[in-house]
Amino acid sequence: MKGRRDALGGLTRALRGEAVVAADWTAILALANQHLLTPLLWSVVGSSGHAEAIPIDVRAYLQALHALNGERNAAIRGQSVELVGALNEAGIVPVLLKGALTLFDGPYDDPAARMMRDIDVLVPAASRNAAIGVLERLGYRLAQGYGESHHAFGDFAREGDPAAVDLHTELVDPHYVLPAAEVSERGALRQFEGITVVTPSATDRILHNFLHAQIHHLGHHYRGEMLIAQIYEMTVLVRSFGAAIDWSLVERRLETHHLATPLESYLVAAQRLFGLAWPLSRQPRLASRLHYVRCNLQAHSALLQWLGITWGNMRGPLAWHRMRALYGKDGSALAWRCRHIAQFLQKKGARASVARLRRAE
Repeated sequence: MKGRRDALGGLTRALRGEAVVAADWTAILALANQHLLTPLLWSVVGSSGHAEAIPIDVRAYLQALHALNGERNAAIRGQSVELVGALNEAGIVPVLLKGALTLFDGPYDDPAARMMRDIDVLVPAASRNAAIGVLERLGYRLAQGYGESHHAFGDFAREGDPAAVDLHTELVDPHYVLPAAEVSERGALRQFEGITVVTPSATDRILHNFLHAQIHHLGHHYRGEMLIAQIYEMTVLVRSFGAAIDWSLVERRLETHHLATPLESYLVAAQRLFGLAWPLSRQPRLASRLHYVRCNLQAHSALLQWLGITWGNMRGPLAWHRMRALYGKDGSALAWRCRHIAQFLQKKGARASVARLRRAE
């Protein structure tokens, strides 16, 4: 447990721009690699004036990965320009999301800092088939489809490209919390290198970061997992956009869906790990602070992590906002959950239920 705690402490101190001396850099690098933070680590350390405190071999490793990621991100930017240009020619103005958006619209000053897996592109649902046609004409083929009802249609890959294209019609699976139509309406038309895209507002970037990191897909909030890269990005987004963020909208929206405690615990993590000034109108409630304690304990214990993930795999799918979206206003939260469990067992069976509880990824 102590080794994990020391590694997390060393990594977060380095990402805050502080000197890290007499540290177990093998453990710090393992954690940075796990959370896709190694290029960012050098980006921060290299500009902080503390690089000389790091062993020479560690410096060389960090510099090499930073340089390689810079080359990859430059190629991904070129790939994105080609794709968006072809979509524009077809009359589609997409919204860039997540990592692809950071290559054009901050918040990182260093284009090599952030690692990314794919290019997330959001198009209107009515334009989805036309966008698929554009991808196919460019030589992309569907590598993994998610189904008609999914928030994203699927991943498209092209041989020789560094990144797949994840084609979205909504931002996250609980799309009712942050509908794509609202994001497009509040966004701004921007031009980069001759292409036209919609960039989400500062407020929507905050909401999307939180929802994707904590509520979407696996439901990391319910599992008690801290995604350090996403927490860091939230911190940088808040500092970068400042007064442009409508925190009252964020708070109202998440209160409506009973997601205020997850937001607060996420911001508590940003405050404790990276010194984020508290941005909300009210201080974090006890449940939020206790949840951060749970996350911190789990991060340092494999057994607690396993227990937390199992509990979260049960709790996340039964979250209030999901039940309300499925079953409407009629009935109580308990009635919704009993009904949902009964339907799942009837449809999938006990074996599938146990497999879902044990799901790690």
